[in-house]
Amino acid sequence: MHRILLSIGTLRVYSYGFMLALAFIAGTYLATVRAKRHSISAALVTDLVFYILLSAVAGARVLFVAVNWSYYRDHLLDILKVWEGGLVFYGGFLLAFGVAAWFLKKHRLSFLKIADIFSPSLAIGVAIGRIGCFLNGCCYGKISWHWGICFPARGEPPAFAQQVLDGLLPFGATQSLPVIPAQIYESLGGVAIFLILVWLERKKRPEGFLFAAFMFLYSISRFIIEGFRYYESSFVLFGTLTVSQLISALLIAASLLFLLTRSSKKSF
Repeated sequence: MHRILLSIGTLRVYSYGFMLALAFIAGTYLATVRAKRHSISAALVTDLVFYILLSAVAGARVLFVAVNWSYYRDHLLDILKVWEGGLVFYGGFLLAFGVAAWFLKKHRLSFLKIADIFSPSLAIGVAIGRIGCFLNGCCYGKISWHWGICFPARGEPPAFAQQVLDGLLPFGATQSLPVIPAQIYESLGGVAIFLILVWLERKKRPEGFLFAAFMFLYSISRFIIEGFRYYESSFVLFGTLTVSQLISALLIAASLLFLLTRSSKKSF
């Protein structure tokens, strides 16, 4: 709704970048507090977050650019405009996962233990980050006259710009056609997952349980919400599933297998 939060001369603060930064700050603070309970230094958590931040943004951008290469191959400089939106969570998650595993192995720390500590932070990050998507007008849903909301033309948010490109809006339109606010649904899902993780942690669990629970819950949420989102044909596989839905399905199976394996070995 408001792509630019603040403008001072030529300086612009984009809502997407601001909310993304806020998500990392909130997630880092929460992870630091939780790490102290396990006698893990705040400095180590901060260092890990730094690596996660760089790899997450890079991975999320690479996947987004890859599935939208038909546009970016003619606009190479736009690849660097991360502050305007265009990140895929799973791309960032998968690269950050690998980088975090390397970092923790280097420092001889249990990956599963640290992953459990960071899990609530991931949920909060999703909740805050998707608000940034909503303000930016990206990651929007399909057109819906009953459940949709309109984005103003000011700043040409992605929802509006795409509809103009598709010929769905006349010249001089002041707002987009109503689209499902998928960003808000995912943000609320992040809050719900956070509360569930806090509840699950009230009872002692084996290492990795909380992280697997996050992946299971988030992947189910993402798979469902993906069904309401708008995507160009380049992001759809086999005519039905999106790239994110395919990744979600694989992660649902992997996390469920992990949870069942752990439950069979140790009573909860």
